[in-house]
Amino acid sequence: MSVTVRSWDIEVPGRRIGGDRWTIRCHEFKGSRPGPATAIVAGVIGDKPLAVLALHELGRRLESADLAGAVILVPAANPFGLQVGTRQNPDLLELNRRFPGKPSGFLTDQIAHTLVTSLLERVDCVIDLHSGTPARALNYTYDYGDLHLSASFGYLPVVVDRHVPGQLSQAVVAAGGSSFLAEFGGAELNDPEPGIAGCLNTLRYRGHLTGERTGPDKVPILDQVKVFLASHNGVLDGRYSPADLGQPVAPGPIGWITNVVTGARMEEFIIEGPGEITGNGEGFDLWGPGLERQFEVRDQPLLMMAPSRPAIVNPGDFTYAVGWVRELLDVSGYG
Repeated sequence: MSVTVRSWDIEVPGRRIGGDRWTIRCHEFKGSRPGPATAIVAGVIGDKPLAVLALHELGRRLESADLAGAVILVPAANPFGLQVGTRQNPDLLELNRRFPGKPSGFLTDQIAHTLVTSLLERVDCVIDLHSGTPARALNYTYDYGDLHLSASFGYLPVVVDRHVPGQLSQAVVAAGGSSFLAEFGGAELNDPEPGIAGCLNTLRYRGHLTGERTGPDKVPILDQVKVFLASHNGVLDGRYSPADLGQPVAPGPIGWITNVVTGARMEEFIIEGPGEITGNGEGFDLWGPGLERQFEVRDQPLLMMAPSRPAIVNPGDFTYAVGWVRELLDVSGYG
């Protein structure tokens, strides 16, 4: 049981003000047995540090694992964004909307091009590990066409048919690879263990590791998602907190915004009840009108996103998100 570890830096074409290169550090863990090649990336968004910590701890565990094939970890994929700790990079672009990027021009585009090109020279599968932010917790995986791979993570509901142009996973799939994006933790849910355990599950599924998978035997598949964005400045509060992620949400107001001057309730975010027809318009239109589809509510949706509360919000800020379960996928035999 021998694992060879080596590290190297990918050089981005653009240079810092002093002439030094921007670089992206990679760590390869190569087992003594033949097997697949998988990359796991974190730090694509600058204000999501929990996934970065998860990947460093995952690397420490892989050093003593009975590993087959090669696993490449990139804990800090976006140094440009991580140094300022914001969703947008200093050039006002969001890296996970710019893949596959370009070799010149905006630094964010250069990072996107350098990262995806380098990874696809070495692997055919990329796990894009994200987390919530210090202010907001998340609990779901985005699927990009390989549902069993996406569900192999195990600890998160899987959202299908909800892709955003320019994401790393989209670029990997377009180039012939496989990928998913996992969002876990955030806010007071600051334990990296669910992210580590989920990645280990997927590495078992891919054939890198042996042993029993962990987590639930069935994973919810979500095909209808409602995302609530604030329309007013004010104080966000609600009935649910990050501790409730993954739980059913009862009909009625999930959250609301209060005017700081008058105390009046300015806006409510409503969950539809059984028998109601929904699926169109505000909350369902984040991914474009082509994916809006009316449906009759039969069950309570699951909580996918929840903020630390109370919190000051501005128009356009994320508040809550819920998703309706299409089916439960049995993953007990994965790994």
